[in-house]
Amino acid sequence: MGIPYSKQINLAFDQVTPLVAHGFKVLQTTRNITYLLAAIQVLTAVFLGFILIVLFGLIITVSPDLEYERRVLVTPAVKWIADTIMDYGWAVRVGVWIVVIGSVVGAAGGVYVTWELAESVDVEVDDPGGEDKSGDDAKS
Repeated sequence: MGIPYSKQINLAFDQVTPLVAHGFKVLQTTRNITYLLAAIQVLTAVFLGFILIVLFGLIITVSPDLEYERRVLVTPAVKWIADTIMDYGWAVRVGVWIVVIGSVVGAAGGVYVTWELAESVDVEVDDPGGEDKSGDDAKS
């Protein structure tokens, strides 16, 4: 009586083991996505802060009522940025090229990974159970 029961347990264990492995992969992917989303949220907050500062500068620059504020706040900041770019022009050019090349490499990597993922999903969806019959073919 114990032997058939043990065979059933072993059979169930053999069926569950691949599911556990796939579940572990899903957890790893979820963890990686969580880190990516956290980084994206931090970058979003930083960029929104920069946008707010630029909008305040634009309002101060454009409004004729805020001439004093423009002279005190915006003009020195713009002069400092222009002096820094003039002093470190080579660094700015290198930084721009790094951003451009990084964007191209990142876009190419994203296309490659998406392409590989799409091919693997197509293979699994095309013939999941080994049966090609559907609809009318299955009736005959």
